[in-house]
Amino acid sequence: MSAAPADEVALKTIADEQHDGVQPVDANQNEPVEENESKALEETKNGFPDLRATKTNVTTVSTGRPYSIFTSKQKWFIVALAASAGIFSPISSNIYVPAIPTLVDAFGVSSEKINLTVTIYLVFQALTPAIWGSAADAYGRRPIYIICLLIYLLSCVGTALCPTSDYWLLMLMRILQATGGSSVIAIGTGVIADISIPQERGKYIGIFNLQATLGPALGPLLGGIFAFTLGWRSIFWFLAIACGVVLVPMICFQPETLRSLVGDGSIPPPLLNCTPAALLRRRRDNQASKDRGEEIQELQTVHRKFKPWASFVLLLEPEIILLFLWASLYYALWYAILTLFSTLLRDRYHVNEIIIGLAYIPNGVGSGVCSLFVGRFMDKLYRKEKQRVGGDHRAKPEEFRLERVRFSVLPFTVGLLLVSCIAVGWSMQANAPIAVPIVLNLFVGLGTGFLTTVTIYSIDLFPGQGGAVTATFNLVRCLFGAASVSVIQLMNTAMGAGWSFVVLSGVCILGTPMPLVVLKYGPKWRLNRIRKAKEKAERKRRELEQTQQV
Repeated sequence: MSAAPADEVALKTIADEQHDGVQPVDANQNEPVEENESKALEETKNGFPDLRATKTNVTTVSTGRPYSIFTSKQKWFIVALAASAGIFSPISSNIYVPAIPTLVDAFGVSSEKINLTVTIYLVFQALTPAIWGSAADAYGRRPIYIICLLIYLLSCVGTALCPTSDYWLLMLMRILQATGGSSVIAIGTGVIADISIPQERGKYIGIFNLQATLGPALGPLLGGIFAFTLGWRSIFWFLAIACGVVLVPMICFQPETLRSLVGDGSIPPPLLNCTPAALLRRRRDNQASKDRGEEIQELQTVHRKFKPWASFVLLLEPEIILLFLWASLYYALWYAILTLFSTLLRDRYHVNEIIIGLAYIPNGVGSGVCSLFVGRFMDKLYRKEKQRVGGDHRAKPEEFRLERVRFSVLPFTVGLLLVSCIAVGWSMQANAPIAVPIVLNLFVGLGTGFLTTVTIYSIDLFPGQGGAVTATFNLVRCLFGAASVSVIQLMNTAMGAGWSFVVLSGVCILGTPMPLVVLKYGPKWRLNRIRKAKEKAERKRRELEQTQQV
């Protein structure tokens, strides 16, 4: 049942990451690796590593070098910039929810048609990252980042200038917004997989997932403030300006991290993947080599084959499809409460857009706290298990209890989400004081830690396909989210908020066997993939030897 792309990547990434526990010290000279690397660079003709003996631009484990040459501060900067870009996807999906009545009046259409622009955004938010994420895995994170953000920025400007007589244009701009903005989450997760080892990956994913959980909570707040004070067009001018603020440092400073291009970060990237400073430095060094009469050796770039269907193929992996379907049920529940919350506040408590936006803050705070805590706690559990077996899940695949380590926090987070969503629904249906559902919304946010857990575990399974894996998760959960958005208003009208969330929570509980199956059979599936990857690599080696003999 394993997919071909997964088999191809498994063996390569195991070898590529095997040395993550090695201390960055040269065993022969007792000096820090960074100093040795600097000396090595000084000895080359043009300041670049000598790649003449390198058949592929993926780093090997024979050098005793750390997994990534980026320092801790550099990693935090890269993650922070990626997280800043990643917030545009979730924040754009519902930032104008508080302004829906205003948009209905402005465009002269029904509220159902305006709600359709939210649904269509979620649909394309699900589909387009599958293409962009695979492109980033093939051609590099940096150029795809810049292309996506440019599309998003221009679509925000187009929406802000959209004539109110052209509803179709509003729909088109929302599609383009989703096409550009939604993909940066998949790319950003791939960046984190490029630069971090498993036992530190949780803290970075936790920070990065802040945007996925804070965005839907901050969107209504910002949308309410702008719609109530400056009008609905100001929402999209704000998004365009914010995107520009992130895009400029992204162009100037974001390094290429794709390991198939730059290895641990020490291999010069292709010209299109260089930052402006790196490009100038390369030209200056090349010119200096020419002035000395030295021959400049051009580095050959080896791109992975672009497979736009890679995200869909990953759904054939049993752990992926089972866990993503299960997590998407809870994502749909969470998105349903985010969507219905504003309507219930307006209809039952008769508050304005600003108050509606402020009422989402507890959800955002809870989501942020949960994301940070879950990520660091998972790192702690991983290090403890690694110490117990004497290696990580790749070095000791048979002894390392990866599923048990990664899933240990799931029962607490999803249990809290179920209880708090039901409590919010019944409190608002009973017209409890407005403070009650607002406080309960904090606990809804605290229950979103399953997103961090599932993301980290899926990257552990396929570390060489970080972009495609995240795009796959995004595909499934956004389709479920779009479905919940389309039915939650109808459910509320038919049975009330309380019973609506009881029914949705019941559907989530029915999915409980799926992670239990992964917990039981996941180790066996992982070992089978590793075995098949080794067999495939051995066949290729033999075919190469036979070809050379002929």
